[in-house]
Amino acid sequence: MDEFFAIKCQNCGGPMYSHQASRSFECAYCGTTTPWAPGAGEPKSALGIRHQTLQVVDGLLKLTHVSQLETPEDPDWYFFNPHWRNQTVLEHLLWEDRATASEYQEAEHVTIPCPFCGAAFEGSSTQRVFECPSCGNKIGVADLLKPGAFSKRLTMGVGAEYVPEQGISCTITEQQARANALHLVRQYPDAFAGHNVEDAIQNDMMLFYFPMALADLRMMASFPGKGLNKEALVYYEVLDWAYPRANYLDVRLMGILEPWDFSKVAPFDPAMQEGDFRVIAVDASTKDNVVIDKLALDIAGNDAESALGFNKKSIRKWARKARRHKDGLVMVPVYFVDRPATDGRDGEQVRIAVNGQTGRAAAVVFSEKRETHIVAPLNPSLRLSSESTVHATPIEVKYVKSPFLYQIVRRGGKGTGQQTAAASQGAYREEKTKRRGLFGAIFGK
Repeated sequence: MDEFFAIKCQNCGGPMYSHQASRSFECAYCGTTTPWAPGAGEPKSALGIRHQTLQVVDGLLKLTHVSQLETPEDPDWYFFNPHWRNQTVLEHLLWEDRATASEYQEAEHVTIPCPFCGAAFEGSSTQRVFECPSCGNKIGVADLLKPGAFSKRLTMGVGAEYVPEQGISCTITEQQARANALHLVRQYPDAFAGHNVEDAIQNDMMLFYFPMALADLRMMASFPGKGLNKEALVYYEVLDWAYPRANYLDVRLMGILEPWDFSKVAPFDPAMQEGDFRVIAVDASTKDNVVIDKLALDIAGNDAESALGFNKKSIRKWARKARRHKDGLVMVPVYFVDRPATDGRDGEQVRIAVNGQTGRAAAVVFSEKRETHIVAPLNPSLRLSSESTVHATPIEVKYVKSPFLYQIVRRGGKGTGQQTAAASQGAYREEKTKRRGLFGAIFGK
């Protein structure tokens, strides 16, 4: 199958695929056509991303890739059980990478004489680049500023064997990140009651560069329909979807921090960001298929509920296909702070993150009894390119005939180009966690 660039349809929210013959973008969902700009060729992606087109046969969608449905199972991975998930970043680092943990534990404030103006200022001994507040000149640590060179002793991950060579620059300042996180906390005070999060945001929030993998996610899910023995089928597409390739920062929190704009990718090296920050390497123990299933199941339920009104807990069966982009490993900037489970009420753990590219703040508050996900709205003045994360509004489909041809029954939302999980609007979701049996409670399985 040929591969095409894709952009979001402004009419229905579906992906529009580029066609050379008509020199236009065409939407497989609603048929809308948008000509290329005069004299313009296909848009270029910094990552060389290409998307597979959605096939249409006689006005019907050919969905061979997601037609074999199976019963969904909540993925079982050790890091999702409470014992491991409740660990703070430092606790996790002490367990898996004690040498790097010691470096950060022993970090200290240092006084630096500016070689340009002679003024003295303070910084952290783990910083890569310093900026003199008096004259504005930048002073770097020479052995850490070589392009592509990283200090393994300051890179989080066992052996720090692999750090992606490309990344997204951080455009949000520490002050902006703290302000956005504080605004989220104050907007939903009940969710954070009993936790000293405001003090932690002011004093402990840290910038991380975190590895994410890039893919196009396509899914089909069945929900109870009207009448006996009826079912409703929902089809989804998420283009330029990023999922975590390490588990130091909460996997589910990283899954709701989108969208990311991948037209802004550049070579990644320590000089990309001034100041004190952490680099997290790709974690070989993080299972791609488990992370994909965990986050994809969240998307399937939440998107169908918000766009089509289905109960996210009533998914009967589903199918999913994540098509990974070639060379699609990217470092993304994330401001992050966590509070230990012993800090607040009922053994709850709190984690808050701010997207270092868009400024979007998000949080997860969880315990063995419940889990709450909170996402702030995007800044209305933010402009993303066509090569950013897009959740096409889900559509309800009906099987018509072989081979795997489906008719669109209805589109989610109001048909106004709505995107669901990556929408500009915020979200607040609370759910009870599944009960574990006595064996699971004792052994953490």
